[in-house]
Amino acid sequence: MIPIKLTLSGFLSYKEPVTLDFTSFDLACIAGPNGAGKSSLLDALTYALFGKARRADEMLINLACETAFVELVFDYEGSRYRVQRTNPRGKSTILEFQIARPGENGEAGSWKPMTQRTVRDTQRGIEETLRLDYETFTNAAFFLQGQADQFTQQTPSHRKAILGSILGLDVWEEYRLRAAERRRAVEGEVRALEGRLAEIHSELAEADDRMALLESLNAELDLLVGSRAAQETVLESIRRIQAGIEEQARFVDGLEKQVETGRRRVSGLEARIGARTQERDEIAAIREREAEIRGGFTELEEAQVRLAEWDTAHREHESARRAPQADIEKARARLEAELEQLHAREKEAGAAADEVEEIRRKIAGLRIELEAVEAKLADRDRLVAELDEAQKGLAEARAENPRLKEEMEALKERIENLEETPEEDAPCPVCGQPLTVEHRNELIESLRAEGKDKGDQYRANQDLMRTAGDRVGSLEAEIAALRKAEPEERGITTELLGLQSREAVCSALTTAWEAEGQPRLEAVRGELEGERFAPETRAALAEIDAVLKATGYDPTEADRLRKLSASGDAIRKDMRKLEMAAAALEPLEREMGDLKKEFKAASADLKDQVASLEDSTAALEEAKAKAPDFQKAQRDLLDMQENENQLRMRIGSAQQKVDVLDSLRERKAALDEEKAGCLAQIAHLKQLERAFGKDGVPALLIEQAIPQIESKANEILERLSGGEMSVRFETQRELKTRDSLRETLDITISDGAGVRDYEMYSGGEAFRVDFAVRLALSEVLARRAGARLQTLVVDEGFGSQDEAGRQRLIEAINMVRGDFAKVLVITHIEALKDAFPTRIEVEKRVDGSQVSVING
Repeated sequence: MIPIKLTLSGFLSYKEPVTLDFTSFDLACIAGPNGAGKSSLLDALTYALFGKARRADEMLINLACETAFVELVFDYEGSRYRVQRTNPRGKSTILEFQIARPGENGEAGSWKPMTQRTVRDTQRGIEETLRLDYETFTNAAFFLQGQADQFTQQTPSHRKAILGSILGLDVWEEYRLRAAERRRAVEGEVRALEGRLAEIHSELAEADDRMALLESLNAELDLLVGSRAAQETVLESIRRIQAGIEEQARFVDGLEKQVETGRRRVSGLEARIGARTQERDEIAAIREREAEIRGGFTELEEAQVRLAEWDTAHREHESARRAPQADIEKARARLEAELEQLHAREKEAGAAADEVEEIRRKIAGLRIELEAVEAKLADRDRLVAELDEAQKGLAEARAENPRLKEEMEALKERIENLEETPEEDAPCPVCGQPLTVEHRNELIESLRAEGKDKGDQYRANQDLMRTAGDRVGSLEAEIAALRKAEPEERGITTELLGLQSREAVCSALTTAWEAEGQPRLEAVRGELEGERFAPETRAALAEIDAVLKATGYDPTEADRLRKLSASGDAIRKDMRKLEMAAAALEPLEREMGDLKKEFKAASADLKDQVASLEDSTAALEEAKAKAPDFQKAQRDLLDMQENENQLRMRIGSAQQKVDVLDSLRERKAALDEEKAGCLAQIAHLKQLERAFGKDGVPALLIEQAIPQIESKANEILERLSGGEMSVRFETQRELKTRDSLRETLDITISDGAGVRDYEMYSGGEAFRVDFAVRLALSEVLARRAGARLQTLVVDEGFGSQDEAGRQRLIEAINMVRGDFAKVLVITHIEALKDAFPTRIEVEKRVDGSQVSVING
């Protein structure tokens, strides 16, 4: 990456827009007092490319501004790019990524967008273009203030990871993951094949049993077919016997009809004889009353003559009696009408009393039903509450298990990481601190216990989901069955209220009758029976009768004669019967004699018919008793046919299982061949995994790169130390606990006093090593086909050096400047400003930091 132009505003100490043009120099010193904003220029570079700097996003915005803006134009691999990153206060960051169109150098309108849908996707595009991320970029090419030892101070394993990333070896991890993924997929195929082969093996193991079963079923079918044919013959014989019995039954039915006809004839003759006998008895009774009937008829005629004479003589007096008599009859009629009404009320009250008893019985029954329904509703409410709890537990288990699974996988990964570092004082893969064997074992056991607890909870949740799912279905079914209880309760309550209302009406009706109606009924009945009604009218009628009696007219006798005259129709009817009796008696006697003869003959015929019917019925019952059971025989045949059909279906299934054995053998051979191919592929993929792993090809590539890095670092370090210091990289270390080696990247330094650890050197000496290693990394990286670091930045690296060390560092920078398109050195030491051909002066003003480029 070669910076061309940097523009920033509102960024850290740069309030107003500032543009730094890199095209006028190759090596420059960025100078200025502390706090002027020198390192902020480097922050702007990393922020533009990676969205990262020494501070968080909001802290990058100048306090006097609302937005921080950085634009970087740079060249890389023959193309020109532009990155614009805008950070508004309180809002999301805006990122634009563009490339200059072919043949243009980034003038207005000549940029082609490479911005993706999201900031993250766009950032990924920038890093893929540079083939670097923030950490690798700063560790290899940036000597940031206070971070010059970023690479050398890393743990050995982390140094190796950074070196692998710088060398572009991350792709081998991707290859390993792809090989592992493919290997797991093929292993899954093998498991599936083994499952299918196990099924085939299981079925082929049943070959002899299947053949034996088929032979047994065929033999059983032969026996059953013979039994069914014999049963069909038996059933046909029984059917013929049954037909004879049915014919005999029809003959018996005919005899029964004849007997019934004879009985009706005898009954008819008997009824006619009885009727004629009754007529004869009535005639005899009339003739016995002849004197009575003739005397009554004579009395009737005399009463009519006498009554006519009185009516003519006393018509005027009789008319005086009519008015009171009419009033008395009206009073009688009113009382009789009231009596009739009271009888109706009495009947209604009695019915109401009976209805009250029936209503009370129904109410008692309904209350029992209501209690049962209310119990169902209470049970339903309990079931609904239980359903809610079951659904809640089911939902919690379903939500918790994915989280538990992720946590168990994370614990498993941590345990595996700990088990891969068994040596004494190895760094903890979690926190990076030294880890003793005892501490490692305790930590592994603790993690396993935690994993077991989570596993137990996971399995308990699975059991809960199975049982709760069944319970939810059962509860929903029970609640659905109880849904009709609510309408039943409403119906019973409505019916109960109606009955209670009707009971109140009937009770009121009965009470009113007992209080008022019953006493009035007794009073009216007494008045009618004692003739106590209309007393004044009766007194007036008695006075009129007394006057009439004095004249010789007897009103009482007149009333008796009128009543006798009124009954004259019955007397005249009896007289007519008496006159007809003498003429009708002789023909009636002759008809009765004929009817008796016919009755005797019909009775004899009926007796013969009954005897014949009894003989035929006995013969029929005997035939039925001796006949075989047709229904049973028919059921037996149907059972045989059903058994035969089922047996044929079983034979078909057994034959199909026998027929499939050949195809299963062919399928097994094909699956065995396919499984062998998969196993070979798995072995090949495991070899690829080992080759692509960190101890495989990447380790070999690092081993190849280490001599180049070590040679270049020693070349630079020789100049910086006057030939007194050298550095050596060790990629393997012996393990204390066993005879083996582990991959590492240790740095050992030699000087005139011998070999010492990096930590034992002073700040100036350590910085020389850091600088030499960093430059070596950049140099080696520039020669490789991967990412190219064409810019070198040294931020405040001179303060820790003495005068000779500073001079050597300047010479080293000049020595490697030809390997970089741009070299930037940041310092606040005035004496060093003139050591570089170009100086970028940074000055902090009221309106923010400003920069100026001074050449020569």
